[in-house]
This record gives sequence, structure tokens and C-alpha cells, in this order.
Amino acid sequence: MKFKITHPFTHLPAVVALVTLIVYVATSGPFPDSVPIHFGVTGAPDNWGSPWLAFGLAIGLSVFFIGLSIFFDELWIRQEKKKSFNWLSLFDELAVGILAGTNIGYIRYLNAGAGNFSFPWATVLLVAGISIIAAVALDYLRPFTPHPDQADVIEDTAGIEAELVTRLKGSGSFVYWDVQNPLWNTFMTILVPIAMIIGGIFAWFDTIWVSALLFVVALGIFSIYGGQRALVTRDYVKVRYGILGIRILNLKTSDIAQIDVHSFSPLKDFGGYGIRYRSGIKAYFLSGSRGVKLTMANGKKYLIGSNHPDQLAAVIRAVAGVIGQ
Repeated sequence: MKFKITHPFTHLPAVVALVTLIVYVATSGPFPDSVPIHFGVTGAPDNWGSPWLAFGLAIGLSVFFIGLSIFFDELWIRQEKKKSFNWLSLFDELAVGILAGTNIGYIRYLNAGAGNFSFPWATVLLVAGISIIAAVALDYLRPFTPHPDQADVIEDTAGIEAELVTRLKGSGSFVYWDVQNPLWNTFMTILVPIAMIIGGIFAWFDTIWVSALLFVVALGIFSIYGGQRALVTRDYVKVRYGILGIRILNLKTSDIAQIDVHSFSPLKDFGGYGIRYRSGIKAYFLSGSRGVKLTMANGKKYLIGSNHPDQLAAVIRAVAGVIGQ
């Protein structure tokens, strides 16, 4: 897939915050060769070093977070079935806003020659707040860009099998998406990583290995943002997790023998949500109590949770050639 930034202006507030920090650093010197670079709980300095270490780290992390946000943002935009607010558009604004505001306050502390460092909450809230508000406005203004291979959403399933069979006779590519992304998953995969990243930033100069571990775990949790996606193509039924599209199920449509819309109790039948196995059925679901049960030619059974199970079942029947079940 050729990578192209679909909506570059969505990330403009974070870039502006970074440029503001760079200009502030460039115009606020010269700085002493050795300055306080780490502080205790009371704000008293407990470690000294070059100020450019702090500035370089802040600028480097800002560039990293902007690039990471663009990457995840573009992945999510290309998977939209319809336009919805993209929370990923706020990731770089929040991270870069905190870094820029903190370092601007730090520069003021150095120029003032004060003893103890007081965290610049007002500056951080101002820079991060303006950046986030601007990002929210830009995301609402961005146009919806559908994926060229994505099938249209079909609300009425009557006659859908015959309609899709006719459509699939052509040679064009075909992809149908079915998404389960409950609110709890969205909050968990955004708020928890943000808290870890903020903690990692503050702990950097004290225990670098702890910061690195927090960053890695945060990125791991953040990678499952977007929930579960079932993809139906001409040849495969796939289940992927997260913004990176981690594949956890891959079934050939030619091996599907039976397709049923199945009702179940997540807790009673499977003991929870996620990837589950019980009573000879391997299940994949994050919400709801209905899904599509696929029985394979070898007797194995799979259950894919869906918010639109009748529609998903109709699409799979059409591509698998299992009509009228």
C-alpha cells in the first residue's frame, strides 16, 4: 500500500506547537553549559547537565509522536465506513503540547535563575489546550475519504446474496468491513497509553529504562485501538485487531460449509469478551450478543461477533457460494 497523507492539516496544530518550541529555544539563549535537568518532588534540582539534552529530547520526541500519529491516523481514516470523529487526531497535539509547554516553562525557569522548579501547568494547559481545540475543529472539517475497494454498506439484506453474486462476477477487487469497537475499548486504548507516556516523559531523566518500558507497553496497548474488524474478500474471511490490523483469523471462503446467525451470552457461554474458546467454538467478539457462526468443511466452528450479523452473514454467503441457508 502506497503511503500518502490523506488529511495533512489535521496534524498542523502539533507542528505549530513544535515550531513554537523550536523558535522559543532559539531565541532564549545563550544557556549555561550545565543547568538543572532533573528535579525532586519539591522542585529542588537533583541532577545537572547540558540544557540541549532536554531540548533535543523534547524536540525528538515531538517529531516521533507527530510521525506516529500520522501513521495511525491514516490507517484509521482508510478503514472508516462512514465519517466519524477520529480521536487519533488528538494524540500528537496532546503529546507535543505537553512537551512544548513544559519546555517553555523550563526555559523561563532557567532565564529567571530560580532555585526550585515549579511545573508550568498554566503554560502546558494553554499550549496543549489550543492545539487540541484546533485539532478537534480540523477533524470535524475534514472530508470523508472512502477506501476505493471497500464495499458499500447494505442495510437491507433481502436479496443481498443474489445481488453480490452478480457483482462478484466482475474482475474488480472486493472488500467488506464489519467493525466492533465499543466505547470501553476506545477509552482503554487511548487513556491508558497517554497516562503511561506522560509518566514516561516525567521519569526519563531519573530511570530511563522505566520510561522506555512505559513507552513500549503504551504503544502495545495503543496498537489495538480500533477494536475488531472482520474483512470479507473474494477468497478469505479474516478477523483483524487494532489499528495495525493484527490478523488473528484467516479462513478460506471455499472451505466454509455452513453459515448461521448465532445468538449467545458473552459471559455465560464464553466467560467474557475477546478471543474465546468453549463448547467446540472459537469466538471473536468485543460487544453484543449476536454474531455469525461459520462451520468449516473439516468440522471446526468459528463465531465472529458483529453489530450487523445478518448483513455480515449475507455477504459471506455470497462470496462463499453458500446461498439460501
